[in-house]
Amino acid sequence: MKITETIAAIATPPGEGGIGIIRISGDEALMVGRKVLRHLSGKPIASWPERKVRLGYVVTAAGEIVDEVIYFYFKKNRSYTGEDVLEIQGHGGYQNLKKIMTIIFEAGARLAEPGEFTKRAFLNGRLDLAQAEAVIDLIRARTDLAQQVAMKQLQGTLSTVIKEQENRLLALLVPIEAALDFPEDEISTPERASALEEVRKVRLTLEEILAQADQGIILRDAATVVIVGRPNVGKSSLLNQLLGEERAIVTPIPGTTRDFVSEVIDLEGVPVRLIDTAGIRPIEDPVEKVGVEKARHLMEEADLIITLFDAATPLTQEDYALIKFLQEKNPLVVLNKTDLPVKLSVETLKAAFPQSKLRSISALQGEGVQELKGVIRAELIGAGGREEQPVLVTKVRHKEALTEAVEVLIQVEQGIEEQGSEDLIAVNLRAALEALGRITGRSVAEEIIEEIFSQFCIGK
Repeated sequence: MKITETIAAIATPPGEGGIGIIRISGDEALMVGRKVLRHLSGKPIASWPERKVRLGYVVTAAGEIVDEVIYFYFKKNRSYTGEDVLEIQGHGGYQNLKKIMTIIFEAGARLAEPGEFTKRAFLNGRLDLAQAEAVIDLIRARTDLAQQVAMKQLQGTLSTVIKEQENRLLALLVPIEAALDFPEDEISTPERASALEEVRKVRLTLEEILAQADQGIILRDAATVVIVGRPNVGKSSLLNQLLGEERAIVTPIPGTTRDFVSEVIDLEGVPVRLIDTAGIRPIEDPVEKVGVEKARHLMEEADLIITLFDAATPLTQEDYALIKFLQEKNPLVVLNKTDLPVKLSVETLKAAFPQSKLRSISALQGEGVQELKGVIRAELIGAGGREEQPVLVTKVRHKEALTEAVEVLIQVEQGIEEQGSEDLIAVNLRAALEALGRITGRSVAEEIIEEIFSQFCIGK
């Protein structure tokens, strides 16, 4: 993928601000800079000391001063993109930056595509694909823990481990392929026992990373937690307690929530999308019926279901219908309204949900809610998954690649144990390397690269 054009984009968010940053990257970045920048004296700029801030003017082709700016230059191979980069910092504001960009385009640059600066960093070897993807994770991180995980991936923690496993597999593959290609040279292949042990070590390492994949994906994308129950059991009150604000309407009238209310919270470092659904019950109202159907669909897609029951009321037919629907889904069971005279026992719910965790709370009073938050977090990412975790996969495509690599390595182990042909062992080792290469970008289709960087904003 050859890169020839010089690109430019505004790197700061739209709107008013004290500073607006424009980046120019490419072989002709300095040529563009010579056309649009002047010293404060009005003279053209002849020298570009690397990584040193200078004060000057942006001017039109006719010499009209547009803005007073600071600018600095990053030399090729020492810049973010691996190309000559010129950064201009002018006064923020839509009209001012728009005018500067127009002058830059007239000088020979074109508007960068979304994510093109980071894409060039990848294509020029400044970042591998996993690191490049971590850039957008860092920008979009919603919690401290998500930010820390993204930063570690940007620093190369995942890439380092993956590349180590690739090198171990290559060390096994090379002598096998050499022996197959040049049988007359009597090149020794690895002993099967030692090769088996090495493949097993690689597989176990990948399985350890894979075991944490769902946690990493949740930290990046946010977990979906659906609150369900029959009308008036306190779903909206619980949502408001978890949010710390009155986001949902709370009334004693059953069926107040006809659709669903959704909000994202930071739950001890875990981004969680809470959804308060319509009460599950048989209904005739066509509007409310749509809400109930949506609630059922959300339950199917949820990472965790919290099902509420009213401690002040014995189980109803609606409760029994919900229990039947949820028995195979292992929900987190919550007995609410424990501040009122209790008519529904914990033992009854334990019998209905023998495999589920159960907590008692008063959403109205806030009793037990803090403990419930800890249980929700543990259900989503377990006791681990904290910032100390050195390697976390945060992408579905990474998880899929690791799964494929593990499956193929199991076949390699079977081939070695059963004295299988070295041809087949070599093919499977290659397949495992191909799968791992999709994580770092060593072996990834161009359309996947385009799709990844299209998710970026312009200017990054």
